[in-house]
Amino acid sequence: MQTTTKTELVGFMELQVGSLAVEVPIRAAEPQAAMPLASFEVEGDAYAIFIRGEQGSKAVEVAMGEAAKQAVVHLSRKLLN
Repeated sequence: MQTTTKTELVGFMELQVGSLAVEVPIRAAEPQAAMPLASFEVEGDAYAIFIRGEQGSKAVEVAMGEAAKQAVVHLSRKLLN
């Protein structure tokens, strides 16, 4: 996972996980060629959606949607079991 101290917190995304509303931090990270525009990453108990690109762009928004789906799957397994 990207180091959260080296990334800028840009907001939160509220995800519905079962009956729980979970706020997932969104952090801006340095663009890397091998990485998607947005990804959900976990390290221990910490998690975040990292975006690599222009925050308002349509491509980043689509990538954030995919990262949110991954987050819901992960959080469902972790919180609902």
